[in-house]
Amino acid sequence: MINKVKKVLNNRELFLVFIAIVVFFSMTAGRFLSLDNVANILRNTSIGGLLVLGLTLIMIAGDFDLSFAGAVSLLNLLGLIAIDKGMNMYLAFFLMIVGGVIWELFNATLVVKLKMHAFIATIASLTLSKGIIYWITKGSTFFGNSPDSLTFIGRFTLFKILPFNTLIFIVMAVTVYLLANRTKFGRHLYAVGGNSDAAEYVGINVNKQRIIAYILSGICVGVATVTLCSKLATAPSTAGDGFQMQAISAAFLGAAVFKLGQVNVGGSILAIFILTTIENGLIMLNVPFYFQYIVQAMILIGAVSFVSKKSKKGEGPAIF
Repeated sequence: MINKVKKVLNNRELFLVFIAIVVFFSMTAGRFLSLDNVANILRNTSIGGLLVLGLTLIMIAGDFDLSFAGAVSLLNLLGLIAIDKGMNMYLAFFLMIVGGVIWELFNATLVVKLKMHAFIATIASLTLSKGIIYWITKGSTFFGNSPDSLTFIGRFTLFKILPFNTLIFIVMAVTVYLLANRTKFGRHLYAVGGNSDAAEYVGINVNKQRIIAYILSGICVGVATVTLCSKLATAPSTAGDGFQMQAISAAFLGAAVFKLGQVNVGGSILAIFILTTIENGLIMLNVPFYFQYIVQAMILIGAVSFVSKKSKKGEGPAIF
C-alpha cells in the first residue's frame, strides 16, 4: 500500500504544496474560501494561464518568448482604438487573436528563419511593442468609447463562482494539454525540444514544429488579450506587464511536477494556480505588494533547486 501511495505521489509534490498553501490561507485569511474570493482567484488566473499555455508550447520546442506581455498591451490598445472608432466589438476581438498570431509569426521568423537567439529576438520585439505603445499613447491610458457588453467576458460570473473567462481558460487548457500529450504533434514537439538534431534525423520537420508552436502561442496571446480587454475596458501602457514574470515563473515551476525537469502543460497549469493563489492570499493578509515578488522568486529558486537535486540523484532529467 505504501509503495502504491508513493507511486501515485511520484513527481507530484507540487500538488501537496498547493494543498498546504490553500490550508494555510484558509486558516489565516478569514474569507479566503468564500465564493467571491474563489471566483476572484479563478478570474485572475485565467489571463496569466492563457499566456503560460502558449509560452509552455514554445518552451517544449526548445525556444523562448519574452515579448508576449508587450504584445498583449499593444493588441489591447489597438483593439480598443478600433472599437472606439466604430468597429464591431466581435470583429475587434477576432482581429486581436489574428494579431497575436501575426506577432508570434514575426517572432518565429526572427528565431527560426533568421536563426536569431530567442532571448535576443523576443527582447527586441518586446522593445518594439513598447515603443509603438508609447508612440500612440504618449504614456497615458487610453479610455475611448465602448459598448457595455465589452466587459461580459472579463467580468461575468456563472453561478456566482465560475467566471466566464475561466471557462474560456479551461477549454483552452484542455485543448492544449491534449495537443501536447495525446497527439503526434505533441510527441514531435517534445522530440524537437529534447534533441532537434535527432528529431530531424528521424524525419521530423523541426522548423515546421517550432513555427507551429509559435502560432499556437499567438492564439493564446490573442485570447488572453480579448480577456484582458474585456476585464479592463481601458488600455494602460503597461496592461500586460504584470503577467510576464507570472507566466515565466509558472512555466519553470511546472517543470517540478509530472514530467520532472521538463516544461509541460499540466505542470504549468498547476503552477499558475499556485502563484495566483499565493498572490491572492498575501493580499488578503494585507502583506505589502512588493513582498509578492520576493515570495515568487523564492518559489522559483526552490523549484529549480528541487529539479536539480532530483537530477543529480538520477531521478529525472535536468531542466532543459
